Amino acid sequence: MKAFSSIAAVGALIGSVVLVPVVGGILFSFILFGGFLLALVGVVGGSEDRTVRQHEPSMDPYGWRR
Repeated sequence: MKAFSSIAAVGALIGSVVLVPVVGGILFSFILFGGFLLALVGVVGGSEDRTVRQHEPSMDPYGWRR
């Protein structure tokens, strides 16, 4: 699903750029650019969480500040 969203994002971005110089194509360009943004959100939202988890919460050195 992530690959499809990536392909859709690239296709929508290219399509929106191609339609800008066409007479009346700017309306469709806005629609395609919105689709690009939605697909981009899907790609970024589907990426895995790469944050570092704290293994021992009781050993928090800054816990005394709370």
